[in-house]
Amino acid sequence: MLFGLRFDMKKNCLLILILLLLSSSIVESHHIRGIPHYSYRDNYPETPVYELIENTGHYEVTFTYYKIPASTAFDLAVYVRDTVTDKPYTEPVEFLVFGKHEDPNDSHPFTAYRNQTNIYKVGWVYEEEGLYFVRVTFADSLKQYNVLFDMNVGNRSNVWMYLLISVSIVILFAAVIGVIRKKEKRVRKRVS
Repeated sequence: MLFGLRFDMKKNCLLILILLLLSSSIVESHHIRGIPHYSYRDNYPETPVYELIENTGHYEVTFTYYKIPASTAFDLAVYVRDTVTDKPYTEPVEFLVFGKHEDPNDSHPFTAYRNQTNIYKVGWVYEEEGLYFVRVTFADSLKQYNVLFDMNVGNRSNVWMYLLISVSIVILFAAVIGVIRKKEKRVRKRVS
């Protein structure tokens, strides 16, 4: 008894299990195209799936790409920051995407303009899974800058992760039930 209340351990364990299973839906966040947003960085309104940072000249270029669920489409996003003034780059940025065995000259560039959060975004659809490169090009009054990023595009399955989590929950629940039963046996032995 705790604070004058009697607890039934089996019912409590079941309640705890239900709360654990529901806790994933209780976490508060909003979603953009199925990706939860917890504000990892000040400059991103979305959670980056992959985030790569390169420096060129006096600019820091942060590249991120997001797979759009249930499609072969991606959102490609770039944030360019002038490291001298610590301000975002404001002119247009060009994206060029090409495959591992493709000639960059055979691909056409996408021009992106800065949105209200200082991010440059374009949509891109792939035909085959594999390794792709994204060349980001921008210029200031002195010169043109090119930064190359790579993307591994493929169908990733989370089945094994879900299976591992499910098995872990079942083992944890069985262990808790086992401990409760041992305690109940000890209590019964003392009473009899």
